[in-house]
Amino acid sequence: MPSKTALMAVFLVLSIFNLLVGYAETHAEVKGESSCAQDAGPSLLQLRTQSSLFNAPKEEPLAIIPAPKSVLRKKGVLEIPRITVDAPAALVRTLEEFIGPTVTSEDAFFQLRLKDVKLGEEGCVLNVSDRVVIEAASEHGLFHGVMTVRQLLQKDSNSNDLNGSRWKIPRVEIRDEPALHWRGLMLDVSRHFFYPADVKHLLRTMALFKMNHFHWHLTDDQGWRFPVAKYPNLIRLGAFRRASPLGHTDRTDNTPYNHSYTELEIEDVISFAESLYIQVVPEFDLPGHSQAAIASYPELGNFDSSEHWEPQVATSFGALPYTLSPSEKSVNFTKDVLSEMARLFEKSSYIHIGGDEVSTSQWSKSPVALEVARENNVGLSHLEGMMLEKASNHLHDLHRNAVVWDDALDSANSLPQGTVVMIWREFVGLGKQGDKAAARGHSVVLAPSEHAYFDRWQDQKHAEFDAICCFTPLSRVYDTPIRAGRANVLGIQGQLWSEYIRQGARNLDYMAWPRGCALAEVAWSGEQRPGFQDFRERLQKRTQEICFALEKNPRFFTKR
Repeated sequence: MPSKTALMAVFLVLSIFNLLVGYAETHAEVKGESSCAQDAGPSLLQLRTQSSLFNAPKEEPLAIIPAPKSVLRKKGVLEIPRITVDAPAALVRTLEEFIGPTVTSEDAFFQLRLKDVKLGEEGCVLNVSDRVVIEAASEHGLFHGVMTVRQLLQKDSNSNDLNGSRWKIPRVEIRDEPALHWRGLMLDVSRHFFYPADVKHLLRTMALFKMNHFHWHLTDDQGWRFPVAKYPNLIRLGAFRRASPLGHTDRTDNTPYNHSYTELEIEDVISFAESLYIQVVPEFDLPGHSQAAIASYPELGNFDSSEHWEPQVATSFGALPYTLSPSEKSVNFTKDVLSEMARLFEKSSYIHIGGDEVSTSQWSKSPVALEVARENNVGLSHLEGMMLEKASNHLHDLHRNAVVWDDALDSANSLPQGTVVMIWREFVGLGKQGDKAAARGHSVVLAPSEHAYFDRWQDQKHAEFDAICCFTPLSRVYDTPIRAGRANVLGIQGQLWSEYIRQGARNLDYMAWPRGCALAEVAWSGEQRPGFQDFRERLQKRTQEICFALEKNPRFFTKR
């Protein structure tokens, strides 16, 4: 019986071909384990690409994603009978995870060395001659070198080795380093939940393409997903909603939805991310998008704004009116949650505190909110800024930096200098928002809605899965801007909002890839990226590696 992971690999590979080659209606089925390859006949991958890297003309460029900074192609290929390694222990585990079983040896084919190669913390030099030698100033850089090797390394189809352990790799010298530091994806687990195995699956694929920041959107109106010991109702009540929206209608499915992570599960995901040199950036969205928290503890909301105050976890999507009260009780709640988040995510230097789409409608009817605004001599819209400033200053005291959505620039004028602004509102203007952030001393991460929102359609026929709206094809993602006025741009990030990513990990894969590959190249190669057509050709050859990221032994496929 095919494994779930194998089926996911099948689906993703075919989805990529649908998008790249125009086979919008193509599907696939697993024919068996890789040991049954002879029975299965030619794979779909072989039929579509016609030739492998090593049967192609010698002048054909190497198909590496993201494109390296500098490549010197040498003559011929290096044949490797088995994977022998001389490397730091953590990188030996990486080789085993991404390539296969290894044998430690001082006279190894794979030699990974810590050395200052003048390419920064994440840069590396890969030299393939009679050995595969990777040199870097840090283990993070060596890790990136292994990811490049994984894309170059191929099984020798002509080998007589019954164990299939003979490999080939082109002789090459590569010097590489990223253009941007922050290369990330955001996953919303509030609207629809993703199990730890699904999250780790996404992280592993990110790592293959050298992405290094995972933004975990853990709270929103539709569900609270992480435990806070002081506030048990956040899970007991806040993780449960009575129903979910039914497609793009006003109706619901009348099906209870109740999911959350345990502390141990979160720690496991964090540990896995660390092994891939990916920093996890957790998000507690405040003071808006807080209906699940208010449903758990109604006194945290603007209970004095209505005669009938019975908040429930949201069963609809969109920007909803529930906001945390600006009262001392609610402010202390936000500090308690952030303290717990800092404890649980102890190695995360950034914590996202939201600040987007905050309604003032309940504040305008709340005597408590009106009094807080009067005492501080601010308008209602600036109550948001006050709460974000208190939250970010609390994080500063915990030696963490806050991240906020760029909406916060409209209401918060005194955020700590280390606060990072994540600009999503492309319709307001990246340059305008970047200049505003720069004037206040904030660096930015670009998350532009028209280029990097992966919850939108990527095929015009809408052949696979649902989407929130619009059309964001691969080519548009490849044109993602990396400048925002005078701002210091730390990097770029793709957003996987999950209102309509509701069919599990397979659905998530389809929305994330191959658009995530395009974003990874933009972030890594920057202004030096070689162009969309070049990228597209390389991506067609990398489909097997995307499959590998999902399943160590890619299956053989046939057209149904």
